[in-house]
Amino acid sequence: MSRMWIWHGIGAGIISGILLGAFLWAVEEQSGRRVYTLLMNVDYIPGVNAFTYPASVEFLFHLIVSVILATILLWLIRRMRMLGNRIIVWLVTVNTLIGALIWPVTSFSGRTPSPADWVSLAWWLAGHALYGAVLGWLFREKD
Repeated sequence: MSRMWIWHGIGAGIISGILLGAFLWAVEEQSGRRVYTLLMNVDYIPGVNAFTYPASVEFLFHLIVSVILATILLWLIRRMRMLGNRIIVWLVTVNTLIGALIWPVTSFSGRTPSPADWVSLAWWLAGHALYGAVLGWLFREKD
């Protein structure tokens, strides 16, 4: 019973990951900015990049990363005994920073936005902030 929080992290990672994917997909569909393509991109992972995967498998890779990240972040929140709205602010900040750290991988593929594409970067960071906000909302303590 003491490990039930892990299931909370897994569920939150799936929900937040789906919403991030849907948001960036909608941005790409409406604007032509290849931010969803970047989210699905594995060109920079040695070995994995040797294959072409169906869209469903690429999205599954994304969800696996999301679940791992969400579970680690929930573990940290529990360790730091973070409460209330601080969780949401902290997760928005952390996930926006993660998005910023991932952004340079765009230079490893011709299919993704240029690292100098500031509009795509803004959408990318907005998506990661949304991801953090959703995680924070799912992780908040219920009254």
